[in-house]
Amino acid sequence: MEIVRPPERSALASFLRARRAALRPEEVGLPVDPRRRVTGLRREEVARLAGISVEYYRRVEQGSGHRMSLQVCASIARALRLDRAGAAYLHRLATAGSEVTYELHQDEGPSPELVELITLWDHTAAYIIDRNQDVLVSNDLMRAVAPGYVEVGNNVGLMQFEAPPELRAAPSWQEGARTTVSRLRYHGSPADARWQEVVALLLEDEDFADLWQRHEAHPLTSGRAPNHFDGYGWVDLRWQVLEAHPGLYTLICYGTPGSVGERALAELAAGLREGRVSVPDGAVATPTSGSRLSRYRGTGPGGPRSVYSQGHDSPAAGS
Repeated sequence: MEIVRPPERSALASFLRARRAALRPEEVGLPVDPRRRVTGLRREEVARLAGISVEYYRRVEQGSGHRMSLQVCASIARALRLDRAGAAYLHRLATAGSEVTYELHQDEGPSPELVELITLWDHTAAYIIDRNQDVLVSNDLMRAVAPGYVEVGNNVGLMQFEAPPELRAAPSWQEGARTTVSRLRYHGSPADARWQEVVALLLEDEDFADLWQRHEAHPLTSGRAPNHFDGYGWVDLRWQVLEAHPGLYTLICYGTPGSVGERALAELAAGLREGRVSVPDGAVATPTSGSRLSRYRGTGPGGPRSVYSQGHDSPAAGS
């Protein structure tokens, strides 16, 4: 596949423009002018709030290649009312070109011990993704929760936007989509060919494109997502991230205590242990198998293969 770089001449310039446009004057203590025709703040207003010259800020926002000092970066973050994650992301963009700022372990997969740990869990649904949201490892319960989706080589972002219109109306899907987009921007490196490929594919989706233009950037931490369970229909599960090491993330999925999600997940886990439910085949058809993005399942690192990677063979292979 030919990789097309996302249409962003300067990630830093695009981010600054988007965050400036998202702020209202009254949010930063400026008087409201009913005749105002500008959406968000003006450049000169941001420069004044940051304590820097308008010309300097204009060159930065136009992507003229200016590199900001830590002090200026912090001043602009305060002027734009960025939270901790937003300020960290701004700092990383301002020091672009240094892979150290991405805290990456280049070409390093999850440790065999971690893979063994989560693949042996029969009571907890878990999987591991990288910074581009490609699935590297998935245990049996997670695969049963999302058959055909959470498989090695699939991409969480691409799968998120395979959703049909009726599911996109759900608040949990909208929350998850916004989270998916913001973490893809926060954790990804624009110089990474795989990141470019994933973003280019997703930009053809109107919902993704709208969220992408907001330039929200937040780390992967926790959230919720709808999952379909036989006998229950669409049920929300919570998920929490445990960082294996920088650049790899273990996601633990669970039902809130006392919720329908907790009961549905417990029944599924019991069915797997007792042999009443089988682990789905990696190539199982899904309700969205005919979508545009589904053809790219299994194109990430590892591709369509056993989830017992890093030297851990599936039980069937060893019998």
